[in-house]
Amino acid sequence: MFASESVQTYLFPAFFNINGKNAHAPIDDKEYAVLNYQGHAYVPVRFISEQLWAFVDYTDQGTYKEITINHFPSNVPILKDNKYANINFGLLDLYLDGGYTGILGLLALDHDKNSITEHDIEFKLHFYDVNDKLIGTASSTSKPGGSDQKQTISTGEIKYVSAGEVGDFSKYTKVNFEVTAYK
Repeated sequence: MFASESVQTYLFPAFFNINGKNAHAPIDDKEYAVLNYQGHAYVPVRFISEQLWAFVDYTDQGTYKEITINHFPSNVPILKDNKYANINFGLLDLYLDGGYTGILGLLALDHDKNSITEHDIEFKLHFYDVNDKLIGTASSTSKPGGSDQKQTISTGEIKYVSAGEVGDFSKYTKVNFEVTAYK
C-alpha cells in the first residue's frame, strides 16, 4: 500500500465580504479559487491578505515552504517620520531583559514615485516619559539579524523588525519614529 500526496477537493463560487465591503475575486480565475475539502473552505491567502492591506510573501526552498503575512493590527498606532511619508512603523511589543529594552515592530514601505523597489532603511525610536523627557533611543534597520534572510525592504512590503538598547524604556508615554537613512 502506498500513501498518496494528492487530495480531492471541490471548487465552489464564494463571495467575500471584508469589513463590510464586497471583495470580488474572479470566480473563474483558478489563481483565486475557493476549495472545499472535507467540509472546510480553503480560501486564497494572498487575495484575502491583500484585501486587508497586509503584505504577503511566499518562499519556496525545495521541501521548505513559507508563507509570510505581516499586517498592522488595528490597536497599534502607526508612527511616521514627516520627512519620509512613505515609511511607517508600528510598535508591537516592548520587553525588558535585564538592563536591556527589546523592541519588536513592523516597518512598512509604501509605494512612492521612486522607481527603485528595494531599499535599506535605518531608523531610531525615541522614547519619552510623562514629562516629555527623553528616556532612551533605540536604533534599528530594515536588515534582519540572519544573513540568510532578505537584506532589503521592497516597495509595498511590511517587514517584522527588532531593535533594542541598554536601559529601561518601559515607562514611556510617547515614542517618536525617525528615519536616519533611506537608500
